[in-house]
Amino acid sequence: MEIQGTRFGSLEFDEKDVICLNDGLLGFPLSKRFIMFPYDDDSAFFWLQSVDESEIAFIVVNPFEFFADVEFAIQDDDAAAIGLERGEDVEIFTLVTVPEGRPEAMRTNLAGPVCVNTANRQGKQILVKEYSPRQPLIPEGMRGDFRSHSRKRVQSK
Repeated sequence: MEIQGTRFGSLEFDEKDVICLNDGLLGFPLSKRFIMFPYDDDSAFFWLQSVDESEIAFIVVNPFEFFADVEFAIQDDDAAAIGLERGEDVEIFTLVTVPEGRPEAMRTNLAGPVCVNTANRQGKQILVKEYSPRQPLIPEGMRGDFRSHSRKRVQSK
């Protein structure tokens, strides 16, 4: 299959790689089918590109790579909605916001993780009241280091 995206141009993908979010994402109810691919080589970030609306793409992360103590409990009705029967078949990612011109202030929505059943590619955004929808990804004490590092990368390209 192929979509003509506004950000990435032509993207080819297999139908088996499509993630179906029957309820869409909060604020984006028309986008129900997505593909996910790495942001860059060796990056912890990924793109979540809508197949239904080519102008819609999100940066996402595996929250466990940033927060060792985070835990998500998937309620029975949410698990049933995506046909999840085994815990090892779930993959979780969270949407990232990068304020313009301030990548060191990027944050992720731990209160609205997306759970995907890897066995059938069905997913659902769930609500987790214990976490923040604006959780910083870079600890405050490391933001200066991140600013310096990202400036060096931009200048070296």
